[in-house]
Amino acid sequence: MTNEEKQLLLKDLCARLPYGFTVHRYSDNRDITFGKNELDEFSHFLEYSEGEEFKPYLRPMSSMTKEETEEYKQFLEDIEGYAYSIDCVPQIDWLNAHHFDYRGLIEKGLALEASEEESEKESEIPIPKTVDEAVKTLAKIVSKEDRDYLLENGAISMHDSMGRWIRNEWGLWTDSELKNELKKKGFEHPDDMSNYIIEEFIKYLT
Repeated sequence: MTNEEKQLLLKDLCARLPYGFTVHRYSDNRDITFGKNELDEFSHFLEYSEGEEFKPYLRPMSSMTKEETEEYKQFLEDIEGYAYSIDCVPQIDWLNAHHFDYRGLIEKGLALEASEEESEKESEIPIPKTVDEAVKTLAKIVSKEDRDYLLENGAISMHDSMGRWIRNEWGLWTDSELKNELKKKGFEHPDDMSNYIIEEFIKYLT
């Protein structure tokens, strides 16, 4: 792997951290899965895997189902005007969340094609319908480390990690009952909506 290829791979994986991913390490022939936002774990992996070959499992763009294609088209229509928000291009986040290989890493030999079984085993968290449900869901899935960090640094510190995940996974860019409730509360932009949810989560924790 050339240095240029290594930098491309690391850039791609760092963008996928908010959604989690699985890599195959060849030195011990095993798969290692990183959960959502496990930056420390991934940093340790890179440190101890220096010089070793590893490749992530990704989905080729051609594997997009008819339902996903329609969802993606609708998503692009819904985010028109938001395309250059504070947290980068939203459609790239959508592709990352669904583990698609939009950089062509599989073709370059830098990633492995995820099997249909591996694609389906991703555990999905139902979209909350209310802010109260959203807060209770976060209480179930957010790690103690992230809770401590959030309490110490505030909602804005999680804008590009937890906030991005909330915006993409819970329909704040597109349409959902949760988004409709937040609009009734006076919020218009998904950035402000996710920030409000995180602030409510902080209140819940304290």
